[in-house]
Amino acid sequence: MDKIKVYFYSSLLLFSMGLTLSPRVVEAAAPLDTVVAVVGDDVITQSELDKEVSYIKVQLAHNSTPLPTKAELESQVLNRMIDQKLELQMAAKLNISIDDRALDQAMDKIAAKNQMNIAALKQTLQKDSINYDFYRNQVREQLIVQQLLQREVAPRVYDISKQDIANILNSKGYQEAHQAVEYNIEDILIALPDEPSSDELSAANKKADDIVRQLKAGANFNQLAVAQSNGDEALQGGALGWRTPEELPQVFVNAVKGLNEGEVSTPLRTGNGIHVLHLVGVKNNNEKHTVHETQVRHILIKTDAVHSDETVRKQLLSLKSQMDSGVSFEQLAEKYSQDPTSAIKGGDLGWVQPGTLVPPFEKAMDALPLKQVSAPVKSEYGWHLIEVLARKDRDNTQEYRELQVKRMLFESRMDEKTQDWLNRMRASTYIKIYLKDDATPVKTTP
Repeated sequence: MDKIKVYFYSSLLLFSMGLTLSPRVVEAAAPLDTVVAVVGDDVITQSELDKEVSYIKVQLAHNSTPLPTKAELESQVLNRMIDQKLELQMAAKLNISIDDRALDQAMDKIAAKNQMNIAALKQTLQKDSINYDFYRNQVREQLIVQQLLQREVAPRVYDISKQDIANILNSKGYQEAHQAVEYNIEDILIALPDEPSSDELSAANKKADDIVRQLKAGANFNQLAVAQSNGDEALQGGALGWRTPEELPQVFVNAVKGLNEGEVSTPLRTGNGIHVLHLVGVKNNNEKHTVHETQVRHILIKTDAVHSDETVRKQLLSLKSQMDSGVSFEQLAEKYSQDPTSAIKGGDLGWVQPGTLVPPFEKAMDALPLKQVSAPVKSEYGWHLIEVLARKDRDNTQEYRELQVKRMLFESRMDEKTQDWLNRMRASTYIKIYLKDDATPVKTTP
């Protein structure tokens, strides 16, 4: 699952490497608390639900999304919290955990994505009344869920073959749709089980038709999505954001092609339920995709119990001095480099793309002028001497399209299998809901 989901605070945009973060404002617990849901051997309290609802209200207000009724919003948030409880309980049974080192790395990446360090991240969270330790725990839980889904759900997603990708790329629908276009789409999903009964299908169709009727009568799409959608993006008003045709299921592409901006689709049946789409906008882009590549070579020497950092660094400086005296980089790499794959090629790593190499190496490489050997650079693998031989921008449009189609196929199948998996966990777990009389019913297990 490679999606990146974005949540807005009043003053901060946080990213989380494909994770859906739900940080909650930490407040003092009420002296008397009540249980709103029992999930297996765990509970969700009213104060926990209130905190989550308060946070979602801030998000919706920031995005100018009208609020549904209190009961509808509580129902949506509680369903999301129940799913997370089920996932964390399963992860605990499977001994899936995230240690502090991995969590520290995740927090560093979140801060870096927002162009700040951890200290600045703490200050920004504090400004928005979000407790850092609580937020850090939320990141840990989402990393755990990510590992759980990769272990339990991803293996159930069928292998995506080259033929699967080619079939889409060569299809008439793809060829017609792929005209350097992006669609800004919002989605309301009425979820269905794998094999719905006639009553379940009838009820879902009736609900979808009613939603379309309300929208055509002037109802706000985002408000209805928050209140009624079962999709992952429900609490963001159903927003899928800008997507290229290859990033969307073909049934979505076919539907939005026939819409004008601002219009909604008729109900669409897919593997995970019935969708109603809202086309927010359309834009045309340059269809070509290029990638910046660097031809680089290196000499690697590792530290060990005998060879300290300082010893290895001095050894590399000695090698660099020999190069200044006329000894070739290739000759020294073949003799001294401890990277066997590149050593036999004179240290040549070939043409590499951004993100291929470890960050310290890549940062030093990008800063180097052509044909100039770096000072010793330390990475997690050891110490390097680096030389950039050439740079170029390459048109990789076809590779990019293939990757996007593969990602789309995986995400589509992963979403369906995840929903099926959650439904099975709900069916096999004792779930009891205690909501007020005016609340929208929440899915329960007797």
